[in-house]
Amino acid sequence: MNKAGDLKMRPKISLKKIESLQFENPKIKNTNKVAEEASQYGFFEKTEAPFPPPENSKFKFIDLFAGIGGFRLALQNLGGKCIFTSEWDKGAKQTYSANFGEIPFGDITKEETKSYIPNGFDVLCAGFPCQAFSIAGKRGGFEDTRGTLFFDVAEIIKRKQPKALFLENVKGLRNHNQGKTLATILNVLRNDLGYFVPNPEVINARDFGVPQNRERIYIVGFHKSTKITEFNYPKAGKKNAIFSDVKEKKVPPTKYFLSTQYLQTLRNGGFKDEVQQR
Repeated sequence: MNKAGDLKMRPKISLKKIESLQFENPKIKNTNKVAEEASQYGFFEKTEAPFPPPENSKFKFIDLFAGIGGFRLALQNLGGKCIFTSEWDKGAKQTYSANFGEIPFGDITKEETKSYIPNGFDVLCAGFPCQAFSIAGKRGGFEDTRGTLFFDVAEIIKRKQPKALFLENVKGLRNHNQGKTLATILNVLRNDLGYFVPNPEVINARDFGVPQNRERIYIVGFHKSTKITEFNYPKAGKKNAIFSDVKEKKVPPTKYFLSTQYLQTLRNGGFKDEVQQR
């Protein structure tokens, strides 16, 4: 038996702690010693966050390509509890940590990261990047998506069989690669994975109370066990919001600011310690 920090003996604890430490200090190596030290000092303890999970959750979901947590915030407001999240952009991870008190896992294409996804969640959320597939002369199925990030999403769906899917992308996905990309995605979800997937729709956040012209394509899917065979996307609201409707009445603490201009102002003023803390 190896030392107490053996990653193979304690994988569900060690990798998360290592990624948290590496987030704070990129020079830290992925070693058993680091994992053991992280465990001993209780490094990965959730901190107080402005958007905590609901106390009595109605369903569970995972948040892939999480960004700063837009999907998570919406589903938490509906009573959902997030039990796994991943994001590899450093700045997004920093903001996500400030919002929810935890640092997302990193690269979802790695099998080690996938191994941390628990069983038994209800909804899979993913705002995956849009990539072209090499499907010339092929049927455009599951295997044809290898090497793309959608393949990793499809692979997780295949393994975990969530009850529902909630996918988001830029509206250009409709015409991406002459429409072949979207056609392949729908073919995989419907025929290879067996989900009921209505035709996707482009929805503008402006029509639903957000003071921003933000058009995105949404793809939803339902496992055959749910017996859902009909779905209607929500209709636009009657009133468009403006910025003053959502502007904070109190200015948020500066620790939530990531403005480089603000940090430079601190440096110029000699507040080096405060800059380092950020």
